Amino acid sequence: MKYLKLPIDFSGMLHGKTQKRCSVEESIAQYIMMQITSRYGEVAGRNDFGSDIWELEFNQLVKIYEWEEKVRLSLLESITKYETRLTDINVVVSLSEIDTDVDSKKHSEVRRKAVISVSGNIVQTGVAFNFNTSLYVSPLSQ
Repeated sequence: MKYLKLPIDFSGMLHGKTQKRCSVEESIAQYIMMQITSRYGEVAGRNDFGSDIWELEFNQLVKIYEWEEKVRLSLLESITKYETRLTDINVVVSLSEIDTDVDSKKHSEVRRKAVISVSGNIVQTGVAFNFNTSLYVSPLSQ
């Protein structure tokens, strides 16, 4: 089965244009990325779709290991519930501080980088699935 590749061209679809297709692996990866980048309540009718990343983004009172665990659990719950094409799902979240302005001698710009890994097995084929991504979150002000 071929899946639609994001972003979907709805105007083209209405005019009968062929849409780009992708594999099940790419479709699952797109869906997981959508869950990572969505806030709770952003998707109509699915208030628990998304992750805690955006709830915790500027919260400087949460310790790094607590942030990682809260985000990991929120993603695990959302992916387990909404990505039914995967089984045996495992989520790993790692937060690090990096200097994003390494060329500047006057000041440095320290930001947080979240590295997220999702693994599991594709229900349809039993093949192992691995997804990795990273994104920058809140500026560090501590």
